[in-house]
Amino acid sequence: MEKNFQTKLIQLEYLNQQIRGMQMHLNEVTKAVDELSILKVGLKNLKTSKKGDDLLIPLGASSYVKANLNESGKVIVSVGAGVFVEKPINEAVPIVSKQIEELKKQEETVFQNITMLSQESEKLSFEINSAMRAGQGV
Repeated sequence: MEKNFQTKLIQLEYLNQQIRGMQMHLNEVTKAVDELSILKVGLKNLKTSKKGDDLLIPLGASSYVKANLNESGKVIVSVGAGVFVEKPINEAVPIVSKQIEELKKQEETVFQNITMLSQESEKLSFEINSAMRAGQGV
């Protein structure tokens, strides 16, 4: 019985590690969705800009550089796998929208997996706690 109890404790720890890993992945996917959503808004706003307009370009860590728009209507956008292409803004927005849609599907799948593993973890925790209260090794 004691060995079975130890096995269940190890299984519980393993499940909890999986949950933590999936939660970290979910946070990364959510962050990517947020960044792409901001990009989509920026692209839509850029449509109204004209050659010669002054812009603030984000560098990261809340730092910006002032720039002058030399060419309006085109952007360089990621199409995946580290590949970037120059596209008219009207074509770039749907690419970004599709990326957002794909990430949201991935987000939902990860969330469902977390929910399933959490239920398994709760069930196992209940079994372990019940056995501990009964003073026996599951």
